[in-house]
Amino acid sequence: MNDDKTINNNDTVEVDTTPASDIQTQPIVWLYESYIPIGTVTLLFGEGGEGKSFYALALAAAISNGLPLPGMDTPFPASDVIISNAENPWPTVLKPRLEMLGANCERIHRINDGGKRLTMTDERIEAAIRKHSVKLTIIDPIQCHLPSFMSMGRVESMRPILTHLENVAERTQSAILLIGHVNKGRGKAQHRGLGSVDIINSVPSVMYLGRAEGLDRDVRAVAHGKSNFAELAPTQTFRLNKKDGFQWLGENEDITPDDILNYNAKKEREDKSKLDEAADFLLDLLSEGDIPAIEAIELADEAGISKRTLERARQAENIKSKKVNDHWIWHL
Repeated sequence: MNDDKTINNNDTVEVDTTPASDIQTQPIVWLYESYIPIGTVTLLFGEGGEGKSFYALALAAAISNGLPLPGMDTPFPASDVIISNAENPWPTVLKPRLEMLGANCERIHRINDGGKRLTMTDERIEAAIRKHSVKLTIIDPIQCHLPSFMSMGRVESMRPILTHLENVAERTQSAILLIGHVNKGRGKAQHRGLGSVDIINSVPSVMYLGRAEGLDRDVRAVAHGKSNFAELAPTQTFRLNKKDGFQWLGENEDITPDDILNYNAKKEREDKSKLDEAADFLLDLLSEGDIPAIEAIELADEAGISKRTLERARQAENIKSKKVNDHWIWHL
């Protein structure tokens, strides 16, 4: 009864409303057409070590020079960029990579924390965007930019943070790109982002980066997994290696976000199977007594087991190694 009474008395509450007829329609402005809209937040997810940060730097380099990104007919005008990267040092990693990518480093900025860790709720982010008329802000990775009292796994923590960043992007008419890791295992892409699924539900555009079946070892794919403002854009690919650096390769429409996220899970299962096979091989070999390490390695090679996998199996099974007359012997 009390609840009903409260509801019935809401006619005394003052409320400000706007009719739809008074709202001015506006077109979507794209920093990177179909992938990264201006005025809101975009997410980039992927496994660790797959090149997410390098990809983000390639975006920054193109934006700083006003160069077209893959799939764009007209480039976004040359603009300033903010990069907040909590995992790589600027002097030895980020700056050399930007230079290698041909970035206009005069247009790329970091926020000096002054001893106070930068978080996604920090007012210095909006202040820096306004100071340099920034159009792209990269925050990498999400978990390193959370306030200490907040958790990625809790909706009540993430929703206010993302809403705050969306408001910052809208007020400054800029794009904010958040980079995050994915959970281990298999499953649909929308459920693989590290933390609450509400992170993906809260933003209009989500991309997934990683390897996929059929690609060369040094090729990565970036698949568009969610878009509230346009049709999903084609998957783009790039090559990343020490010899050639970073190279855009073009579209591959056959690769989906699920293909990318399930690739590593499949490889992990294959590696585990190989490790189990190597462990069984070693235990059988040593069941008859100690064996010289060099002989075990040669026999494993004949059985199609690599030296690296054999060594991992030895450590996993706690097989000891001792030196006898200048030779290493393995024993249980």
